[in-house]
Amino acid sequence: MKTIALIFLSLFLTKSCQAKKEITENAPVTEVIKIKDSSHSEEVTQIKPEMIENKVQTGTKVEYEATSRGFFSKIIFENNQITVVSDRNNPEKGTVVMLTKENVSEISNLIKAVKLNELPNLKAPSEKRMYDGAAHANLTITSNGTKYTGAGFDAGNPPSAIAKLVSKLVSYSEKK
Repeated sequence: MKTIALIFLSLFLTKSCQAKKEITENAPVTEVIKIKDSSHSEEVTQIKPEMIENKVQTGTKVEYEATSRGFFSKIIFENNQITVVSDRNNPEKGTVVMLTKENVSEISNLIKAVKLNELPNLKAPSEKRMYDGAAHANLTITSNGTKYTGAGFDAGNPPSAIAKLVSKLVSYSEKK
């Protein structure tokens, strides 16, 4: 009888944990802001959080993550928008920045300039992250279903091949 109860309890807890994980991964983003391109007066439509859905990946996705013991920042470019998450315990509480066509075009050109096959081999210009002198940062680009992950670098000091892309992504997190 104890064995049956133990098996039942194990199955119940396993299913319970999987359900919580699905809820977290599909949770809506809580805040949406709009951004205007400084060189143009083009208005950007605002999307309500209830309207945001997890879209099937079409094209390229760029993820920049910087983390240390007391700091966390994750910036995701996908589907013509940038999502900024600053709380590692609540990844669903992020800010969505809707981009203009010019912003998307600029970021797309910066992504095209990166040689994806060389991304994992890029050498970081400094190593302060090794002794907690800087947050550890990484850039991951997913293109056509293939994921290219960088080797890691100090936040604020990326390799020169990805420096413009990283600084552009980080600039959107500073605008919120």
